[in-house]
Amino acid sequence: MKKKMTAAVLSAMLLMAGCSNITGISSDKLNDKAVNLDSFAARLEENYYVQEGTYKEVDTLELASKGQLTSCFGNNQGSSYQVAFLPPAPEQNAAKGIAALNWADEEAGKFDDPAIENAPANPYFAPVGWSYKLREDEAIVLMLELPQECKYFSIGAYLMLTANDPTMDLSYDKYALTVKGSEESGNYNVIFGSLGDQLNNRNIASTALLDQKTDAFGSKAVIVMGGDKNTNEEMKSLLIESGIPSEIINVLEIPSQTLNLGLEKGADTFGILGRVSQPADSEANKQYMANLAQTSTLYRITPKVKDAVEEIPALKVVSRGTGEHEAAQLGYASKDLDQIRQSILDKYTAQGYTYTELMPHISVPDGITSIFNTLNGKGDNRDTSYLSTDYFTFNSDEDFVVIYGVNHTKTNKAIYSNAVLYGVEKLNGVTSVYDDQFIGSADAYLNNGSHDADNYYVYKLDRYGNEPYSAIVPKSTGNEDGKYYGLDDGADMLIAFRAYIEEATGVGPDYNEIVYDRAIVFHKPQ
Repeated sequence: MKKKMTAAVLSAMLLMAGCSNITGISSDKLNDKAVNLDSFAARLEENYYVQEGTYKEVDTLELASKGQLTSCFGNNQGSSYQVAFLPPAPEQNAAKGIAALNWADEEAGKFDDPAIENAPANPYFAPVGWSYKLREDEAIVLMLELPQECKYFSIGAYLMLTANDPTMDLSYDKYALTVKGSEESGNYNVIFGSLGDQLNNRNIASTALLDQKTDAFGSKAVIVMGGDKNTNEEMKSLLIESGIPSEIINVLEIPSQTLNLGLEKGADTFGILGRVSQPADSEANKQYMANLAQTSTLYRITPKVKDAVEEIPALKVVSRGTGEHEAAQLGYASKDLDQIRQSILDKYTAQGYTYTELMPHISVPDGITSIFNTLNGKGDNRDTSYLSTDYFTFNSDEDFVVIYGVNHTKTNKAIYSNAVLYGVEKLNGVTSVYDDQFIGSADAYLNNGSHDADNYYVYKLDRYGNEPYSAIVPKSTGNEDGKYYGLDDGADMLIAFRAYIEEATGVGPDYNEIVYDRAIVFHKPQ
């Protein structure tokens, strides 16, 4: 058993953890008050156990290729992801690794009382520390510099895993995943469902407000996450008392009334996920990601004495939709899309190809729906819509898929949209096409000259990428990056379409107000 850390040692640990980041949270517009993370740590010392975590980038394709992750959870290829890794709670066992999967043992937490029996370990969800139980009165505090200019970034709270009920038949969800734990931890179902709206570059509270900036890029923010209103408010008060302005503090509430917080066997696990899409400077973004663990500060904060908690009810979220369908802005959408479709078919059937048309459907429900229906939410995000096709395959290197539809950014239903080709086995996104590549792509297919072809797009995904408006589908076999960075012939595939943030609402568009994107798979007869 580990001995309880003394107050002096804890203070030194917190000072070392916070000092390097103090100036990173400061702003020239703080009335000359230095923001003092040392002060925040000192204020916590008497009544709380504090453990440091790490906020850093995660590449699901890399982890899956190494055999360390069971799914890529529909990664939006071209976007980067960040995860908050936390140690076990005080008086909680560390998870044991699985050598066959190259999963290391979890590092033990910093606090333990030999007189108290430990709670069971978190179910092992690789990479370890990404998913964790939270005691009813615990809080997470994350202090970070936000990404540089990009089309979109967000940070959100997630329900990761729920206890598996062996009497429940999950066959209704073709993406259902079960984490098989130890006797101590038990088995769990993967939910990975969002717990409400995201903090994003349009709504996050940050030093941008203090600096009178019109955007949050490169500014500083503090995020508090927990399922007890009392602890959340106490963290906010202590931050403010420490010199951190209330204007940069964000609270991600966990709706504890509807979930199962606690450290006991079968309690839910949680996580924090960030994402960044289409940075203006890709090299600067790579540097930002490489330094993120050092430039951010992450604490797991546990009251030393359990007290009554104030539970948080189910969260209110921003409604999708404006009441206007995007077709109303286009006028001739049905006729234009019919003409584009026919032009695509004429072009490739004349070359001897057969084809199958795929009409997408809603594929990822909002997190709360996943939670109440025990569905794999795949890391959903309310800032976007999710449509996907049925499965298809490439039978040879001559096969390809053509995607087409309305450019949702032209109708203000999205600030960006894209299509991603996935492997079904691991939901690994390997090829992505973004709306800034769409301009001009429909010109050759909409030739009546009376309508704006840039309201639409047509793009080809094939093995070569040697035509205008085409993208390469890499192979899995022999892929230097890793096997799940590509897809071989014969593998089950699907196309998914996203439309991020409707201008008028600040969240993803209503599915009843957008024209669904489309796909046609072409096969060369053998």
